[in-house]
Amino acid sequence: MDTVVSVEIRKKKISPQAVNILVVEDDLDTLAAFSKLLRTDGYSVFTADGYQAAMDVAKRERVDLAVCDIVLWDGDGCDLLSELQKLHRLKAIAITGLIFDDEVEHYQEAGFATVLPKPCQHSQLKCVISELIEIPQDQSTGIITGEDACPA
Repeated sequence: MDTVVSVEIRKKKISPQAVNILVVEDDLDTLAAFSKLLRTDGYSVFTADGYQAAMDVAKRERVDLAVCDIVLWDGDGCDLLSELQKLHRLKAIAITGLIFDDEVEHYQEAGFATVLPKPCQHSQLKCVISELIEIPQDQSTGIITGEDACPA
């Protein structure tokens, strides 16, 4: 007689206050806007206006999630993610104007869980962050682009 065992994997919901987000964006107005919105949502937010500033933050703070522009004034967002992953086990969201298929594939290979196009709506970013922090670390989320990034 065969026994069927059903196992349910429950997602662990994490409080926003427990999540440290590093926002890396070289446009200072966009950086300020993302930072303000994410803090309003209750997240602990660190900001960096470029590659080196992001590395400085990552060396002194715990980072759970990075929201990163790809084209930075002092480096590349994919290279930055590679360095951040040496310091922290984190998930990452790319935000970029370069959203062509071959670029998206490159971002995925670099380790970004999600790619959002610029300009990115707060509701899209909020939804994607919520989904990423609720997913167990061993599950991959793939790439989410364009309007599909966050269902309305």
